[in-house]
Amino acid sequence: MSTPPLPVSPLTLKPSTRRRFDAYDTPPWQVDALIDHVPAIAGALWEPCAGDGSLLSRLLDRKPDLSFVTMDIDPSKDPMLVGDATNPATWREWIDKAGRPDWIVTNPPFQDAFPILQLALATATVGVAFLSRLSFVEPTKTRGPWLKDHPHDQRIVLERWSYTGNGRTDASTTEWLIWVKDWRILTPPFGISAFGYRPKSDYQTG
Repeated sequence: MSTPPLPVSPLTLKPSTRRRFDAYDTPPWQVDALIDHVPAIAGALWEPCAGDGSLLSRLLDRKPDLSFVTMDIDPSKDPMLVGDATNPATWREWIDKAGRPDWIVTNPPFQDAFPILQLALATATVGVAFLSRLSFVEPTKTRGPWLKDHPHDQRIVLERWSYTGNGRTDASTTEWLIWVKDWRILTPPFGISAFGYRPKSDYQTG
C-alpha cells in the first residue's frame, strides 16, 4: 500500500542566522504544563526536531511508557533518524522506516514552524502537540487559509521565557497548540493559561 502524499508548504525557507539550526532547548516546566493538561498523550511518539533531547527527556520522566523515535537535521545531536523536517520527502522516508506515530510532540525552529506543523498533522494518527510563539495563530496571508481549515483543538499559553537562558535575549511568550483527530480524547478546558509552572527563581526573565 503506497504512502499518501504529504502537503508541500508554500513557505520559502531561509537559512537560520541565529543559533545553528535555530535550536532552542525546551525547559522541563513547559513539558509539565503539556502533560498535566493533555493526559491523552500516549503510545508511539515522534519528536522530529529533537535537538538536545530536553523535551523528550522530560516527556519520558513523566510518561515512561511512551515509545519514541527522535529525528533532527543535525547529526551531531545523535538522533535516531536524520533529516530535514521541512521536507515532505524526508517524512515519507521516516514513515517507511518507523511507521506512522500516534503522537508528534515537538518544539520546532520558530522560522520553520509552519511547514513542520503541516507535515506533522498529516502524519500523526492521533494528535500533534506543537510549541509555538503566541503570534503563530495570527491569520497571516501565508498561514491564515490553512489555520482556518485546520483549527487547533486546545491551546496552553505559557509564561514568557528567555530561550537563551540569560533573561535578556530571545525572550518570548509561547504556547502549546494541540490538534487531534478526535477532540473527545481531550480534557477541558480547551483554552488554558498555564500560570505558575515557571520556577519562581526565573521570574527575573520577564
